[in-house]
Amino acid sequence: MGATLRGRDATRPDSCRLIQISDLGNDGTFRNEDFTRIEPNEPINPSLYLRQGDILFPNRGTRTTAAILTHTADNILAGAQFFVLTRKSTKVIPEYLAWTLRTTEASRFFASRRKGTLVQTLQRFHLEEFPVPLPSLAVQRKILELADLEREARLLEIRLAALRATHLEESLLNAARQA
Repeated sequence: MGATLRGRDATRPDSCRLIQISDLGNDGTFRNEDFTRIEPNEPINPSLYLRQGDILFPNRGTRTTAAILTHTADNILAGAQFFVLTRKSTKVIPEYLAWTLRTTEASRFFASRRKGTLVQTLQRFHLEEFPVPLPSLAVQRKILELADLEREARLLEIRLAALRATHLEESLLNAARQA
C-alpha cells in the first residue's frame, strides 16, 4: 500500500513528492510528472519510497489501470489509494505485468470484486488472485511491441479524424463564402 498522509503532512512543501490518483491516466501514463511536493512531520519509512520499475495500481474507484514508475528521482511516495507492485522475479517484465492489469479481462475481473457504494475498493487479495498469463520473456516483449503499435495506431487515428474534421470545416466555409 502507498503512504497515508494527513493534515500538515499532506501540504508542507519540498521534501518528498507524492503520486496521487489524479496523476494517473486511464491508459497507464502519468498526466503530470511534477508530482505534489510534501514535507512530512515525521520520518518516512524508507521502504515506502518508490523505486524505478514499481507498478502503481489503484485500489479505490472504478478505473482499472496500472502505471510504471520510470523516474529515477529519490523520495517519491505513492498515495494510499494505490497498491505498489515491486518485481521480485525475473520471469516477468514489469511493463508486461502493467499491460496485463490494464486489459479488458482484468477490468472485468476487478469490477466483479469491488465493494462499496460511494467509493468502490479492492482488497489486496483480489490483486493476488488475478491470473496473470506468464509466457516466455521473448513473447512478453512481442506482446508489448504489438501493444505499443496498437496505441500508436489509435493515436494516429484520433489525429487523422481531427484533421479530417478541420479539412471538412474549411471546405464547407469556403463553399459558403463562394455561394
